Amino acid sequence: MKVGFITIGQSPRVDVVPEIKPYLWDVEIIECGALDGLTLEEIKELAPKEGEYVLVSRLRDGTQVRLSREKIVKRLQECIKKLETEVDIIGVLCTGEFPELTSKKPLVEPSLLLLKTVEALGVSKLGVIVPDPDQIEMTKRKWSGIADTIKVQSVSPYLGGEEELVKAAQELGDCDLIVLDCIGYGLNAKRLVKNVTKKPVVLPRTLMARVIGELLEE
Repeated sequence: MKVGFITIGQSPRVDVVPEIKPYLWDVEIIECGALDGLTLEEIKELAPKEGEYVLVSRLRDGTQVRLSREKIVKRLQECIKKLETEVDIIGVLCTGEFPELTSKKPLVEPSLLLLKTVEALGVSKLGVIVPDPDQIEMTKRKWSGIADTIKVQSVSPYLGGEEELVKAAQELGDCDLIVLDCIGYGLNAKRLVKNVTKKPVVLPRTLMARVIGELLEE
């Protein structure tokens, strides 16, 4: 069995894949990035304009990049087309919403997994942490209807330090459940937020990995 991962940034995602590999059994992993092969100037042209759906990712060297969802979707679809002839399952390394994406192989999108999982839990007050302040209002709309009350804080998983994450977690301490709404957040971020809030925390990268692992299990 082979698993493909597509990122809106550059591959390989050395900050993500090694951490989720233990959930994926002994499978071969192939990665593809929407920004692979692009120059910095070409990447800058994909930055969001005011009012556009903002996504945040990283380059191969760890540099954070802000991207327009509208400008990146076509390149993500190209990654899927490249991988679907080689792999059995494809996972999206982004929690943005991509209803346009199609695949001949099972496509696991963390955004849908997160929404459906939290909805099934019947949460009254939901806390969400996202990378960028420009994502806050969009995130409130995304989660509307899933919980009665939604509180959103922003801390970049690529630029923010532990102190910023602690402050954000403290602001969400009265919530029933916390979602770290970006693939960039890792297990350390989850542990920190959980220790501060004493509440359950959902981490997209491991949620997706567990689902893919379930599909792979013989």
